[in-house]
Amino acid sequence: MMISSIYSNGMILQRSRENEIRGSFEEDESIRVFFDGKALEVVSDRENKKWKAAIPSMDAGGPHEIRIFADEKETRIKDVLFGDVFVLGGQSNMELPLIWTTDFHYDEIRSADYSMIRQFEVPKLPLFGRKEDMLSGGKWVNADQKNIDGFSAIGFYFAKYKYLKDGIPVGLVQTAVGGAPVESLMSEENLRESFSQIEPEFSHSGKCNNDKSKCCLWCYKDKLSQYADMKYVESVAAEDMHRQESWHKDVDDHDTGLKENWMEPWEEGEYETFTLPSTFYQTKHENFKGVFWIQKTVEVPSDWCDQEVELRLGTFMDGDTTYVNGSAVGGYGFKYPPRRFFLSPGTLKPGKNTITVRLVVDTNIGGAVKECPYYLKLQDQTIDLTGAWKMRFGYEAGPLEGQTFFIWSPTALFNSMLYPIRDLSCKAILFYQGESNCEYPQYYGQLLKDMVKEWRVLFGQNTPFYMAEVTYWLGDGPVYESDPFDAVRKVQREVVGEIPDAYLIPTLHPQNKKEVALRFLESYLKNE
Repeated sequence: MMISSIYSNGMILQRSRENEIRGSFEEDESIRVFFDGKALEVVSDRENKKWKAAIPSMDAGGPHEIRIFADEKETRIKDVLFGDVFVLGGQSNMELPLIWTTDFHYDEIRSADYSMIRQFEVPKLPLFGRKEDMLSGGKWVNADQKNIDGFSAIGFYFAKYKYLKDGIPVGLVQTAVGGAPVESLMSEENLRESFSQIEPEFSHSGKCNNDKSKCCLWCYKDKLSQYADMKYVESVAAEDMHRQESWHKDVDDHDTGLKENWMEPWEEGEYETFTLPSTFYQTKHENFKGVFWIQKTVEVPSDWCDQEVELRLGTFMDGDTTYVNGSAVGGYGFKYPPRRFFLSPGTLKPGKNTITVRLVVDTNIGGAVKECPYYLKLQDQTIDLTGAWKMRFGYEAGPLEGQTFFIWSPTALFNSMLYPIRDLSCKAILFYQGESNCEYPQYYGQLLKDMVKEWRVLFGQNTPFYMAEVTYWLGDGPVYESDPFDAVRKVQREVVGEIPDAYLIPTLHPQNKKEVALRFLESYLKNE
């Protein structure tokens, strides 16, 4: 006997509504299900070896217990609550975890401890050619200090302030994936039908951009056919991984900075000047790929040195390792997480201290993101780290061919993440997506409408749909001559009026997720 992993300890089910639980069984197994000791009716499909049972409608609260028997083998699901369940969907702005937003509301994140707010993050695996029937992997976790960093930032703030208002438990089912276009969130049947409606009007309005990962009107049929062969998908993914690893090994092997210990103070030698924060955009290094180093010497008071000191280094592109007085204190492999390190007592010394950052540029234009903090901090005192830094280039490599992100490909996420949680009872869907469809806004509206219809087949025809307007923030470079998302916003405004029980949420800077969440909540409370 198997059941989907979403039916597991600590789960939150939608209050005041019947909830379905389902699973599979072996040929000769007999399934019995008990809710708080009371037997439930089990409907079995012997031909397909599937079963389901309806959990009765309950008021908010708990804990409850579900016991499932396959003959004498028992599965017990404990600490089940009833509350309000919200499906989180879209791309990175909804997925963005709290740990990446610590430049905002840090104390609020570090003090979070809410056992009545829980999240289930659906495992992110692309799947083609078939739909996964049940989930494997993932678990329900509380919004406490053990798990809070991984919560969707928008989801958490929405849940927190709703819970503080009404005291009803909140369950978040996180399905958002960074970079996901709407085509990845639709079934093959729905996608083919939607494109067939779009084709007569728009087939002559553009051309394929030959994106390896995403599809468009001019290549979706080929990708659906090609990616249905999972052996092909696996082989391309393996080739991509080998190419990435080889490139980074080559950079490490040839980096003069590693060979000559550039993490130590640069007493001699030539160097350029790097202004922190800035990027190489429109400089002679704009196309640089490889590794460069930056270093700054700062004076630190003696009374700082026996205390924990916070080091803030904003966000770098793409990956970095940070050293203080020659010792590594942390780093990340890509640009999004804020660089926030806590230096243990004794790391700093009275007087001059050297901070060195090794930066590996493989994808973006190298540099440091503006509008982020750069300082050392002890309580209410800070030492500014912006301005002139020394800069040296360790190794210039050739360009790195990008990966094929199959998780962005047509049907990839619908098959593996959405279809397996079909029939999940939920209060509403919170959705933040659109940036990945900005290249072809002319037909995005039809796809979005058809996606919403399909999601309502999965989660209930009357499920409210709250959709964030794509932000006006244009990122950290390069600079666009015009806003690439304006056409998407226009489509969203048109479409939301054509979809019953759909609401558009205005947004702002993408890392300030608390404000976005409160706008979602305001609209939800107004329209509930």
